[in-house]
Amino acid sequence: MAILSTCCFGAGASPSITIKTGDLVKSAPPKAESAPSVGLTIYSDNFAVVREARKMNFEKGQNTMRFTDVASAIDPTSVKFACLSSPGAVSVLEQNYEYDLVNTDSLLKRYIDKEVKVVVQGSGSEARKVIEGKLSAAVGQDLILQSSNGIEVIGRGSVEEIALKELPEDLVTRPTLVWLTSAEKSGEQLCEVTYTTGAIGWKADYTAVLNKDDTALDFSGWVTIDNKSGAGYKDATLKLIAGDVRRIQPARPTEMFNGKVMRMAMSVEEKGFEEKSFMEYHMYTLGRKSTINNNQVKQIEFIEPAEGVKAKKVYVYERSDYWNPRGGDQNKKVMVKIEFENKKENKLGIALPKGKIRVFKNDPADNSLQFVGEDEIDHTPKDEKLSLYIGDAFDIVAEHTLVDNKEQFGKHRESHKIELRNRKNEEVTVLVDEKFARWVYWEVEKSTQEYEKKDAYTARFPVKVGANSTVTLEYTVVWSTWKW
Repeated sequence: MAILSTCCFGAGASPSITIKTGDLVKSAPPKAESAPSVGLTIYSDNFAVVREARKMNFEKGQNTMRFTDVASAIDPTSVKFACLSSPGAVSVLEQNYEYDLVNTDSLLKRYIDKEVKVVVQGSGSEARKVIEGKLSAAVGQDLILQSSNGIEVIGRGSVEEIALKELPEDLVTRPTLVWLTSAEKSGEQLCEVTYTTGAIGWKADYTAVLNKDDTALDFSGWVTIDNKSGAGYKDATLKLIAGDVRRIQPARPTEMFNGKVMRMAMSVEEKGFEEKSFMEYHMYTLGRKSTINNNQVKQIEFIEPAEGVKAKKVYVYERSDYWNPRGGDQNKKVMVKIEFENKKENKLGIALPKGKIRVFKNDPADNSLQFVGEDEIDHTPKDEKLSLYIGDAFDIVAEHTLVDNKEQFGKHRESHKIELRNRKNEEVTVLVDEKFARWVYWEVEKSTQEYEKKDAYTARFPVKVGANSTVTLEYTVVWSTWKW
């Protein structure tokens, strides 16, 4: 008898159970030849399109064909079959997706009321024994057999081996597509199967390294692919789709950290990703074959590093009585933002998929990169501006005081004072944003600093604060829920 599998029950030092079957060759499904090509298009919301071409042998007329090694997270309703070598010569009449894989429980379930042989381990001076009989039940950790000695209840912890006569035909060792096909002629055909699968996705990870005075940065991007689809894709043509693709039923639902900016010199055989517009999305095609194994996280550089990208460090203090995610008037924190433009003249000008940007800066004391903050961007087309909120300023403090508040005939007149204390040894400009609710009309009646109407809800005051000094901004605003 041939050994089929070995499984363990219980915990710790529980004995294993070896299940044997008889002649497996007759019931083993025929295996198709190696795949001439594999294509994999991965989407950022955790699903992919798989295209696989294999050579398959057909007899004229109806055939039952097995297409093995498909993803266990496949959507079987998405399968598309095509005969590439002779278009139209082979058609699929029926399709079954077989995913009831061989394991101890599935085998025993199919051997209820059938003859089995169980080898039970001995204890102490007792030798092991063999029990033959009809399997009545396999419940929890017990096997119930009807043998010549009557009803035998055997704990699985004492079972060494279970011998079965054959492998049931409806069990498979791997997820398999089973087709009833009709072929016009006998012979070998190159056939392509396309399907969608969940549990595989990708995300973008970016690294930005600021220069000494925070006026420029080096920018690079990597793609991280996480494959839990239940299949591997060897030497695949790899494409990535970035964008918000609508799906009626979303597929089923690791993080890269680099302590330094990676550089990779690519030869012709090591081509990176080529980006292009595709429909309303962006497609990134890898210029070489790549193998994506199951249960693997793979990282590939997908943006050629851009050096010396012009950038600007900005300090922003937001204040609002109506809307402030950072805690209203008790907030004394001044946000630090890094802004730069995704333009060709700024050494970028590329479509950036959504992802996390980690910002580093070099410590001149030992020439080591140190992490200084991170932010996440949405899909960003070329020629757009990026603003990264990377943290709060340590040495700049903002303190707000409501000096006066009057209401008359539905109009509110408020006087505010914001004290900005700069403990740095250099001058800074703090952008003070007074935020208004969307349902009010407002105007700045007077102020000690010039301001601009940034948008319908924001009055922005750029305030210069000298090194180790304090500046007080005072302003009066009038607002109402109706237009006066």
